[in-house]
Amino acid sequence: MKRLYFLLIALAVVGCRRGISDEDEIRDLLESDPLFQVTSTFSGKPTTGSFRSTMGPQNWYRYIFPDSVVKTYNITVVGDSAFVRALWTFKGQFRIITGISGDTFTYFVKPLYDKAERNAIFKKIGRRWRLVKISGVKFSPVSGTLPFTIDSVVINSSSSGKKTFTDPLNTLLDTSQIFYQAGEMVDVKVYLRPTSSAYGYIHYWNNSHHRDAMVVDTVYMVREFSMPSSATRKNFIADVITRPSFDTSNAEYLYEAWGFPYVVR
Repeated sequence: MKRLYFLLIALAVVGCRRGISDEDEIRDLLESDPLFQVTSTFSGKPTTGSFRSTMGPQNWYRYIFPDSVVKTYNITVVGDSAFVRALWTFKGQFRIITGISGDTFTYFVKPLYDKAERNAIFKKIGRRWRLVKISGVKFSPVSGTLPFTIDSVVINSSSSGKKTFTDPLNTLLDTSQIFYQAGEMVDVKVYLRPTSSAYGYIHYWNNSHHRDAMVVDTVYMVREFSMPSSATRKNFIADVITRPSFDTSNAEYLYEAWGFPYVVR
């Protein structure tokens, strides 16, 4: 009888350990992976010191209300594969800097209600779920019509080669394709039609958040930046914003941004 009692306890313990569902395990992985923490890189507020350097046509940043981010993970498990569609919505302010005094900003505010989308595939290897493919991430306002089109983004580096993206959500990269070396230089070109309707920026993490204006040409915008100097998992983001968005007027804030994952080892 005692042997049966202890056997039942052992089975109960094993059952508790195995009680977590596949969906919950994958959701925990999504919550803990920096590749799925997309709003921080997108919105990061630079310091007052960085605003004193040239940042393009206007100094600006996005402020995301801390409690406004809503994450939705649609997870479909088929055998040992899991297909994920991640959707974030968030509210805040697009702040156009009109003055800086010491550590104080003076700014003009436009409302922000945006979304971000990303796809991924996980595979069960042994008893563990692992990320095996990941798409780019696409940011856009929840509503509004853009006067431009991003035709493609071209990323070139020595370790991962040249990649051309025409649809960030439907281009899934093997995780082996997003590895870079510490300090490696990466060249990014954004092809836009027409270029005269918008300004371009690149957000990236090189040991701290950076946002640089991209050089505008008649056909595309280009920027080169270096990967962080230590191991990390991040996204860099090509951000294209309409020119009227920077007006201190009632002109609507409109943009589109494509982000891409990278792992530095």
